[in-house]
Amino acid sequence: MHANQFGTVPQDGSFGLANAGFYRVYNPSNPRLFQWTAGAELIAVAGKKPDLFFSDLFMGGSAGPFELSVGQRKEYMGLSDSLLTMGGIAMSSNFRPYPKIELRTRRFVSILPYNDFLSFKFSYSDGIFGPADVHFGNVRRIEESYLHQKSFYIKLGGKRHRLNLLAGFNHQAMWGGEDKIFAGGLKRQEAYSYVVFGKPWADSRVGNHFGTIDVAADWKGNKWNLFLYRQSIYEDGSLSNLSNLADGLNGLRFKRNTSGTKSGFRINTILLEFLYTKNQGGEVFDFTTGTFGRDNYFNHYVYSQGWSYRGRSLGSPFIPSQSMVQNELRNNAASFTPNNRIMAYHAGISASFNKVTFNFKGSHSLNSGTYTIPFSKTIRQTSLLLDISSPIFASKSNRLSIMLAADFGELFPNSAAVLLGWRKSGFIR
Repeated sequence: MHANQFGTVPQDGSFGLANAGFYRVYNPSNPRLFQWTAGAELIAVAGKKPDLFFSDLFMGGSAGPFELSVGQRKEYMGLSDSLLTMGGIAMSSNFRPYPKIELRTRRFVSILPYNDFLSFKFSYSDGIFGPADVHFGNVRRIEESYLHQKSFYIKLGGKRHRLNLLAGFNHQAMWGGEDKIFAGGLKRQEAYSYVVFGKPWADSRVGNHFGTIDVAADWKGNKWNLFLYRQSIYEDGSLSNLSNLADGLNGLRFKRNTSGTKSGFRINTILLEFLYTKNQGGEVFDFTTGTFGRDNYFNHYVYSQGWSYRGRSLGSPFIPSQSMVQNELRNNAASFTPNNRIMAYHAGISASFNKVTFNFKGSHSLNSGTYTIPFSKTIRQTSLLLDISSPIFASKSNRLSIMLAADFGELFPNSAAVLLGWRKSGFIR
């Protein structure tokens, strides 16, 4: 229930949750070259851990398809489904947005004039993570840490083509405090250049780097669209010699492309995903032979928080924090996760009956711990979620929803939850 909700839903205990958001959106029918956008969403939580924060708080301006923005907002990175997915590996919708400045394209932009057969999409941003605990070097805490992020994707095929092929990459790096952590460490400006280009330094790299190389194929059928995608992990060079090629996220989505009748039962989307992270370049890490296995995804030898922000995984929720798993599986307070060698199966279905919508997610994972501290046996875990939503008051802008969720297995504490909600949305003119 709390996974892939941008960190807005509490992890435990009964709670009340209220949010209010106001946005100025781009007008696609406006012929002006320059437009502006802004948004704010305030979240209030009453319960075991009361909280009040902005999830979205940003302002941006665009010149055609190019946008420059400042602030924090909910976004999704990578080639995959975004509604029913278990979550992207490197960057998902599992964590609370962080403040950043970003230059990006709002959509795929045609390279050839008057022809959309070849197009590209990119983003480049730098954000602030705040203070960070350190378990290596000369200090145990730094006052400022940052996240650098960039992506580039290219697409072959346009709106009139049945088949579109997509490929690209995203690259992220958490960094900061190098001049304090290491003796003779790099100053911030110099360290930033090492971060951006991933240049080696002191038998390692500056910062905690993580990203994926993505490929996808999108087929537009007469009634159904098929979307096939793959996200391959790269971290410390294992992918360059193909030693961790087995690791990655694979997905196949069937999506209905016709609206059809509004009455009766209809299946609109079916998603199947498979996640594998057990290889990690092998179990050998040896500088002398140049064998760099044991990638230890989401953990880091410098930053205690690993690949996370405010206690939540930046990437796949299937690689959890120490605090989320059963007490007996928590093995190292200096590591973010005790479990990054997993094999997970996931299915999602979106359906409707008249005006009522149904979203179902089901996942089953086999968990092996880490190479450093493996579990004594394979740990199995199953998670289920059903979200039902219906309009009320004879208005599409008012919807009543009920969400049912359960976790049962050996990785997380067994739990079940019900969430009842009401949502109103629309335009203010």
